Amino acid sequence: MFSTGSRGQVGTGTLLVFISVVLVAGATAGVVTNTAGFLQYQSDQTSESSTAEVSDRLEVAYSVGVVDGTTAELDGLELIVKPAADATAIELDNTTVEYRSPEGVTTLVSNGSQDATGPTFTVEPLQGDAADGVLSDPSDRAKLAIELDGETAALESLRRGEAVELTLTTDSGADTQVQHTVPAVAPDDGAVKL
Repeated sequence: MFSTGSRGQVGTGTLLVFISVVLVAGATAGVVTNTAGFLQYQSDQTSESSTAEVSDRLEVAYSVGVVDGTTAELDGLELIVKPAADATAIELDNTTVEYRSPEGVTTLVSNGSQDATGPTFTVEPLQGDAADGVLSDPSDRAKLAIELDGETAALESLRRGEAVELTLTTDSGADTQVQHTVPAVAPDDGAVKL
């Protein structure tokens, strides 16, 4: 007749292999699911960071050169800034200004910054809810004033025809570049539009 002894062993072996395959498949599915979740989180973080680097930037609405009354040179720059149209909140105390003149390059930080040890610029709120040093509404305006006092070689007074380049970098890493050439000025001008 039929022998059932060997058939039971083959059935048990097959069952053990099947259970092993199910356990390995379950573990693999857990790893794949976990990895997919992690990659989605990383993608969201990268997307938010990239968006902030593009949109959380300053726009310069107006630039003025402050004229020294005796030398007819510029001894200060004033930039009226506002947030870009799609910006969220820009903290001016965490903004830096790279100042490039014919005499050299220096980086300025806000005088309200915790890192205010070297050259600084001052922040003055002008319009909207900028009194806290944060530009969060398109109507907010603030003045960034840079004193050209010769504190470093780059911060010497500017004369007619000299060019200056400013790069304003917000805490999210968004850059705004502005270039100006000093026009002809008279000692009694007080200020000149750049």
